[in-house]
Amino acid sequence: MKTLESEITEETPFQVMKRTWQPVALSQDLPLGALISYKLFDIDIVIGRFPSGLLAAEDACPHKGARLSRGSVRSGSLQCPYHGWAFDSTGACLNIPSLVDPPCDKLRLSHLHTYGVQERYGMVWVQMVSDPGVRLPDVPEFENPAWTFRLGPPMVFRAGFRREIENYLDMTHFAFAHSTTLGKAASPLIPDMKITVLDDGFQMDAPFPALATAHEQPGKLQSAHLRRQRCHLPNFTTIRQTFTDGDERVLVHIPSPNTRTECTCFWALAISPGFDGPPPEAQIEFAVKVLDEDRIMCENQVPISPSRGGWGVLVTPGDTLANTFQKCFRRYLSESIPEADASR
Repeated sequence: MKTLESEITEETPFQVMKRTWQPVALSQDLPLGALISYKLFDIDIVIGRFPSGLLAAEDACPHKGARLSRGSVRSGSLQCPYHGWAFDSTGACLNIPSLVDPPCDKLRLSHLHTYGVQERYGMVWVQMVSDPGVRLPDVPEFENPAWTFRLGPPMVFRAGFRREIENYLDMTHFAFAHSTTLGKAASPLIPDMKITVLDDGFQMDAPFPALATAHEQPGKLQSAHLRRQRCHLPNFTTIRQTFTDGDERVLVHIPSPNTRTECTCFWALAISPGFDGPPPEAQIEFAVKVLDEDRIMCENQVPISPSRGGWGVLVTPGDTLANTFQKCFRRYLSESIPEADASR
C-alpha cells in the first residue's frame, strides 16, 4: 500500500517549503529605490523597495523575459531595462512605452508573478505560495529594546540547507572543527540532553560541553553555559545561551534554500542587558569566524538525499539531535504533502 512516507521525493522539501517564509535580504541592504536578485527554491526572484512598499516577483519581464533586477525604480515604478515596461509595487503593469494607449487586456496579462513579502527582525522575507496560516516564529528578545540586537552578514554555503541545520544542532564537532574558536575549551563528549518533540519542531536543553581544566582559560563565549536549541520546522533554529553569571544570548540561524546544493545562512543575535563580555561588534566578528568554520565543514561532506533519513554511521548521544531533526523533518513533509500537491 502506498503511503505518504513513500511519496517523499527529491522535490518534496521545496514543494512544501514554498508555503513558509524565507529570508532573502537584510532590510538595511534594500534602501528605497533598490532592486536585488535572489534565488529561492531554484527560482530567480527580484525584490524591490518602492515608496508604496516592497515587491517580490519572478525576476523576468513578461514581455521578453529580461531580468527585472537589472532595471531601475523610477517615479515609484519598476522599469524593465530592455523595453522600459513599467510595474508598480503590486506587480501591475502600468505602461508599455511602444504602445500609445496600451489595451487593458495587455496590461492585465502583463501582471508580474508576485510573491508574499514582509519585513521582520531586520530581514526581508518571501513566501512563494500564499498560506495565511503560516507565520514567522516569535523571538521576543529580538524586538525587546532592552536587549542589544545585531544582524550578522548572510553567508553562502555550497551545501544544502539540511546540512547546515544538522551542523548548527551538532555539539560533538566543537572540539575539532572549532578548535581555535568556539571549541577552544570544549569536550568532544556530550552531556545529558533533554530533547522534547513539539508539534512544530523540537527543543534540546543541555549544558555546553566545556572542559573543566586549569590549562585553558576560555573567554565568555567559550565558557560553560546552558544551551536551549529550539528548531521551528522546517529551518528556523534558535539557541539560547544562559551563562553562570545570569547573562544570556539568543541566536537564530535560517539557511534559506537557494538550490538543493546551496543555501544562504541568515543569522542574528540578541544580547541581554548589561552583558559582561565582549561588545556586540566583537561578538559578531567572533560568530563570523565560527560560521565560516562551519561552512568549510558543510561544503566538504557528501550531500544528503532528502528521500533518506540521514547519512552515515550514527552514534548515540552525539547524533541524537541531528537524528531527531531528520525524523521530525520527514514527519513535517509527510503531513504537508497533500497541501503541496494542491498548490502546484
